[in-house]
Amino acid sequence: MSISCIAIDDDPHSLENLIAYMEKLPELELVQTFTEPLQALAEISMANPVDIIFIDVEMPALSGIELAGLLRQKAKHLIFTTAHPRYALDAFRVEADAYLLKPYSILNFTKTINNLFPTGKTDHQTLSIFNDHYFYIPLHNENEELVRVNFEDLVAVEDHKHDINFITTELSISSAKINFAKMINMLRTHPGFIQISTNIIISKKHIKSVLGNQILLASGVLYTIEDSHKLLFTKFANNNSLKDS
Repeated sequence: MSISCIAIDDDPHSLENLIAYMEKLPELELVQTFTEPLQALAEISMANPVDIIFIDVEMPALSGIELAGLLRQKAKHLIFTTAHPRYALDAFRVEADAYLLKPYSILNFTKTINNLFPTGKTDHQTLSIFNDHYFYIPLHNENEELVRVNFEDLVAVEDHKHDINFITTELSISSAKINFAKMINMLRTHPGFIQISTNIIISKKHIKSVLGNQILLASGVLYTIEDSHKLLFTKFANNNSLKDS
């Protein structure tokens, strides 16, 4: 039995204490930690859901309350960790399951986990990272703006070494804060996307035409299918074409 967890806290000392408590409970599996809320939002929105997300409340750029509202469907349970009791009502509004007031003891921590999982990890419907139908892209600007992208509007993703370009039906967005390998892992399992080269993933629904190795997308962008990805694309095209029997 394993309970997957993510911890988000901009205070390294508080994060270390939380990790130390988690290590005392072998059923807790720490998947990832974050000290920057914007990075947490960008990466968690592209990752598989977990059982618990621990979130600090007072953080720069994006508060834990705001972050929890954006990530609620990425966790079965939300637990806030904060030194300020005044946020309890806000935590309730974003459907938090528990509220640990710093400094909390290992006893309180264990009790909270046991309340959520009284007989170990309970069975629940498997969630998909695509249940939300969208993800967030962090921009590299002064305001550290976040742009929401719906999967149905995403036309293509291009890797340009130092940044990634997201082409949608409305605009193109560049970000240097997203890992292309993680984008590939996310979109590979999505039935609506297919990789056509080392650095390009496209939406199947936005393909307008195919001529030889050339693919024209709804955005007017023309791509070339690399030989290493041609077999997979040909199989997809054959399975979705109308041909005489």
